[in-house]
Amino acid sequence: MAKPWHDRYVEVDGIDTHYLEAGEGETLLLIHGGGVASCAEVNYGAVMEPLSKHFRVIAIDNVGYGLTPGRAPEHFAAEAQGQHIIKFMEALDLNAHVGGNSHGGWLCQYVAHEARDRVRRLIVINSLNGTQRIPPEPEGLKYILGPKGHSHEEPDRERIREGMQKFFIDQSLVTDERVDLHYEISLRNRDFALERAKARSASVDALNEDLSYRGAHISEWACKLDMPVLMTWSRENRGSTPEDAMPFYNRIDDVEMHIFPNAGHHVMTEHPDRWSSVVTDFLKSPR
Repeated sequence: MAKPWHDRYVEVDGIDTHYLEAGEGETLLLIHGGGVASCAEVNYGAVMEPLSKHFRVIAIDNVGYGLTPGRAPEHFAAEAQGQHIIKFMEALDLNAHVGGNSHGGWLCQYVAHEARDRVRRLIVINSLNGTQRIPPEPEGLKYILGPKGHSHEEPDRERIREGMQKFFIDQSLVTDERVDLHYEISLRNRDFALERAKARSASVDALNEDLSYRGAHISEWACKLDMPVLMTWSRENRGSTPEDAMPFYNRIDDVEMHIFPNAGHHVMTEHPDRWSSVVTDFLKSPR
């Protein structure tokens, strides 16, 4: 069955950068999270078709993720990832709405601060990294390199399946096809991800330093976001609950928040049509 998007590449800073594209109209650029299997298709494959009825939708494989290679150690830092996205936007001459899930919630804010003239509206999706500092130990051990957090073990299909059964509330999403996709992407990028984790997230302090922007966690600069912002959260989101995200929400002047019940970290995968409808209404609303 044909996929409802085109696979495309563009050279960015000497790297063949992969992205998905579908639809016409105003551009919506979507940025995935930071897991070893994260990529445009994993994070946004379910919403490319419904969103493409209203927008030109572009979902990037960020540098070192999906089908886009990364250079070590130049592309380990969050700031370097953000700069690659800005160069990607320049290469395609994009003036776009920008959305980011999980670590992508940090990245979309970085782009909004550093390339304000290219960003129209912002969507932050279930993002711990983008809305608060990583908590201290022992809670913070869940988010760093280590046996209680991101161990980056050699990819194994059954272990991936077990992880997905915990990740999704809707168990019908745990298909052989989805397991195979996660396995293939993890196998491709595991070594780079492990080295990146050793360099940038071996401790809570190191990870918080990586997530800083101009001397403070990027969420502290939310008051400077002068474009409309939509936050889409899951009631059951792991890491950052809707209540945890409220300090970030309260720093922004023009902001809406929509909370979905019965959804895990990838709310857009578990409720693709409803999530796409909420995003479309927000992006088309008058301001």
